[in-house]
Amino acid sequence: MSLLAVELNDAGLLLVRAGDEGFPVLTGDESPGLAVLHEGRVHVGGEAVRRYRIAPLHAQNRFWQALSLDALPWSARGIATAADLAHAHLSALLTAEARQGAEELLLAVPPGYTREQLGLLVGIANECGVSVRGLVDAGLAAVATVAPAPCLLHLDLQLHQASATLLEASRAEGTLRRTRYELLPGAGVLALRQAMAESIATAFVRETRFDPLHQAASEQRLHDLLPSWLQALATADEIAAEIELGSTTHRISLTRAQLEAAVERLSDDILRLVQAARPPGTALHLCFSPRVASIPGLVGRLAALRDCVVVELAQGAPAIGALRAAAAIVRPADAIALVHRLPLADAQDSTATVEPASSAVPAAAVPTHVLFRGRAWPITAVPLSLGWSVGAAPRVLTLPAGIAGVSRSHCTLELRDGQACVVDHSTYGTFVNDERIGGRLALQVGDVLRLGAPGVALELIRVLQDHGAA
Repeated sequence: MSLLAVELNDAGLLLVRAGDEGFPVLTGDESPGLAVLHEGRVHVGGEAVRRYRIAPLHAQNRFWQALSLDALPWSARGIATAADLAHAHLSALLTAEARQGAEELLLAVPPGYTREQLGLLVGIANECGVSVRGLVDAGLAAVATVAPAPCLLHLDLQLHQASATLLEASRAEGTLRRTRYELLPGAGVLALRQAMAESIATAFVRETRFDPLHQAASEQRLHDLLPSWLQALATADEIAAEIELGSTTHRISLTRAQLEAAVERLSDDILRLVQAARPPGTALHLCFSPRVASIPGLVGRLAALRDCVVVELAQGAPAIGALRAAAAIVRPADAIALVHRLPLADAQDSTATVEPASSAVPAAAVPTHVLFRGRAWPITAVPLSLGWSVGAAPRVLTLPAGIAGVSRSHCTLELRDGQACVVDHSTYGTFVNDERIGGRLALQVGDVLRLGAPGVALELIRVLQDHGAA
């Protein structure tokens, strides 16, 4: 059976087919889920990208996310609904040249689609001249070829949202299954790139008095150039960014730090998404797409999470994974259903992996005190109990009663084996740097300990003598 697979992410649809000896082959570039009505013709994918800023009133970018038979604000020949645009886009992707005779299709689907939307999706794909043989969760398929770990999280970006899919591996069952997912609206590719574009435009105005967002043509040019600038800044701290408009070239110095600052708020939101999706106190393999990797500064912040291994997946990983796990995904035409469980794979995918630092905190970073309302409490081998009514304990830090989310006996701080540790005993959670912990965790200087939600915050510090010793 000759199969195709599509990664159905509106930030960039990607078609993969089985090549010689069964090895997956990417058939072309990503095709973003954009459509533009221009001069009576509907352009989709890459063609739409090049016209998107020039004709914004005739552009559509939600037809995959909001897949339905609802009418569009504008229509063209054969195009009246979001489903029609999706059909046009998928047809442009599934050309005879790209398919090379293959007539059966697997779809790797991002989280969030309803049962009704999945049914509509299958119908649309079948009308494109291929037979849909299976649907699989995109996050599950993407990590299916990564060496299994007890807890994996797939992080990806779509046009309008970020998604975090939690997966659990069972050696006993020999399976990897999706357990849940979290969505973050407003933190997708479009919002991130718009934040960077506005920052770049501000720099152009400041340095050259040229505002690239003032005219549609220059705005389009800025967005066209942004991917290449991001690629250059992946290996350089600073580059020269140029925009040609007519006979004039406008030039600025563009830094990675500038773009990191531009997306800082959205990166904060994505970090909170990851923290909300991971089980408290659990070591994590965080697998992310190249789309995530392209956001300045984000991977470094992800790698700094506690007990976290970060893995950058290959381009098209969901579609590639779907082809490799086809035997577990393919269904009869009358029994198509979204697959949430796949067999475990032993082979490691060809991805770059960054291992976390040792969980042991270096001696110079071990806190000596916890600071609460201007008073420093020492952390010693004798546990310091925190709560609003701890009762009998050797050492007690009594918190004001009535603080939301703070338990009677909430947590303890103690020095053990040279590490300053917090041990959670609460009902509503103990958080370190806004990440909920489970059990015992080694702390370091600068950590913020938050008890409850919204609760109360305490800071971990290291008190030094005049000569610099602790």
